[in-house]
Amino acid sequence: MQEKISIVRTNSSDKDFNALIAKLDHELWNELQEDQDTYDQYNKVPGLQTVVVLYINTKPVACGCFKEFNEDTVEIKRMFVEKEYRGRGFSRSVLHELEAWASECCFQYAVLETSVHFRVAQGLYHKEGYNIIDNYGQYAGLEESVCMKKKLPLSSRPSEFKNLPDIEYFLFEEEFIEKNVRCIPMIVRFRMDKAGIKLKLAEWCRFSVDERIALAKKSCSNEEEVKEYNRYLSCLIKNYTGNQATAMNVDESPAWANLNKVPVALSEKLKSFGCDLSIQQWNKLTELQRFALLKLSRESHENKNFSKAIKEFKLTGG
Repeated sequence: MQEKISIVRTNSSDKDFNALIAKLDHELWNELQEDQDTYDQYNKVPGLQTVVVLYINTKPVACGCFKEFNEDTVEIKRMFVEKEYRGRGFSRSVLHELEAWASECCFQYAVLETSVHFRVAQGLYHKEGYNIIDNYGQYAGLEESVCMKKKLPLSSRPSEFKNLPDIEYFLFEEEFIEKNVRCIPMIVRFRMDKAGIKLKLAEWCRFSVDERIALAKKSCSNEEEVKEYNRYLSCLIKNYTGNQATAMNVDESPAWANLNKVPVALSEKLKSFGCDLSIQQWNKLTELQRFALLKLSRESHENKNFSKAIKEFKLTGG
């Protein structure tokens, strides 16, 4: 029978994952013996939602997981392949899946710890772009530990908003990058401004995919909906950071809402790209398109984002 290899994203309560790490712990105790008494306490991963299990047909043969290390870094944990399946690249496959998942969650770096005795593991991580660093956290001063770090590539997968029905999302946002992560989409920033609440990129990155989609889909068109949006976003920030959300003043007469005048700053920005926006064109744009143009016309934004937006909105023939 032809082998079917699949990788499943799951959590630390998964029975197959627990069966594999039981075998991992057994090997570690046999190989590291009394040293493992020190390390075992650092290997626990209860309540973790970021676990990967690799299957051959229906048999679980490899696993790994990651947990948040700090706001831009994850720690890779519990990497394991059953002995009879080693040497076939399954560790690399699990590692790639974990890195892709972490990148999708907006993390920029991955760290890990392995033993000085595990030369094969060290070799794998080195080939995959990990470099040895000073021992971090609980491993500081432990001579049996080797700690490594890697800068994660930006996820090549489309964002959760691309082709999502019922929201306005622009193609240029797929490449709208800040600090090597996709930015908060314009539809969410638009509603944040209306609800009078600030959201940092580091806070946004902690939210789950479902929570980010909810923020994009939640209506914010009347007073009650604005209050509910503010409450929902404030609760998310509090839950993930322990801090109160930062309020900001709400502009009761935003420039994007004035259909009788093209904002001067936007006109000047467009002229630098050889464009001239008529009042008729301004009126034909959606609210979110007008909002996006004003955000992108600020000095803090790179011209490449603005130029892509005006092409997408058909304001230039370039």
